[in-house]
Amino acid sequence: MSDSLKINLAILPEEGLKVTFSEGNAWFQGCFGSVAPPEFSLVSADVDCLVTRSGDTIYVRGDLKAQICQECSRCLEPATFSAGGPFAYTLVPEKTETAEDMELSAEELETGCYRGDFIDLAPIFCEQIILQAPMKVLCALHCKGLCPHCGINLNTGSCSCRSEAVDDRLAALKKFRVRN
Repeated sequence: MSDSLKINLAILPEEGLKVTFSEGNAWFQGCFGSVAPPEFSLVSADVDCLVTRSGDTIYVRGDLKAQICQECSRCLEPATFSAGGPFAYTLVPEKTETAEDMELSAEELETGCYRGDFIDLAPIFCEQIILQAPMKVLCALHCKGLCPHCGINLNTGSCSCRSEAVDDRLAALKKFRVRN
């Protein structure tokens, strides 16, 4: 992790601190330590944000632009796509209550906590990259995928498999007729 993403709150300027960040996959994979990383790789991530303070509350507002590489959900070929957008975090000092004593309100669910005089922006940026990545990736809008019988990539070739193959469990429905 880069120490440049650790902000000393004791010397945070009144007008706030502008943070510009640009990294790649090695940094992203390092964010997870022994925890399994997501199933995509980060080509690049660029973040511009402003860290401001109001009393003990810290506000992080910024914009993320990322290039992510992941397998296409249909044909399993690598696909690179853009992700990102604006984000905002509110951080408050960590409470000393134990987990059993705490009851979170709806507002507190949208608020993070910090401890001490430093905050680390790296986990915030990693979380934002994961949140901005789409759940289903397609290499192209009209990707044909793989043949369910022989496995050939239908975008690059064709096969002679029967497309009208019927699942044996549903064969009885072929004889079913509806009478009006």
